[in-house]
Amino acid sequence: MLFERGAGRRCYVVLMRVDADEFLSRLEKLFSETKDKHSVFVTVKRCVRAGADGVASAHPDGASGAAPASVLFRATDGKSTGRTKISTVVAPDHMLAFRDAYGALVRAQLAEALKKRDKAKERRVDKLLLASRKKLEENGGRVLIRGAKRGAGRRQRMRARQRAQKLRVQRYAQAAP
Repeated sequence: MLFERGAGRRCYVVLMRVDADEFLSRLEKLFSETKDKHSVFVTVKRCVRAGADGVASAHPDGASGAAPASVLFRATDGKSTGRTKISTVVAPDHMLAFRDAYGALVRAQLAEALKKRDKAKERRVDKLLLASRKKLEENGGRVLIRGAKRGAGRRQRMRARQRAQKLRVQRYAQAAP
């Protein structure tokens, strides 16, 4: 299809409505083609169709008593020109099988895109943890603390408390004679 955009620019859009299996295979191909260059956009929406009498077969709000609606899946790449679009409509009775296949496809694509773990950092942490466990075993399960048992903040509070106590004693002594 050829669409005219403003200022004489042309935009080529290839739109295909395919069945569910073909959609998944083309989506996988689209993911592999766009891996390093740009994004793939997938949209999902309910598809409420009107019957021959012009009345919708399912209530748009999903009210109780309405028949389950079909679902429209659309996918497009992130190109501004030469964009590829594919779409499919999945019937409610085929939705579970399609959802499982679609979920597996998306998980496989995300697993490749996720950041790899920093294994060197994990090895350093494991090494430190092993060393601390070894120290505990050597000391019979007791933790040996080197230096002061409490930090400078506690010392400062205790000194302030002692000074306040001394001031109270002095004031009491002055008021008593």
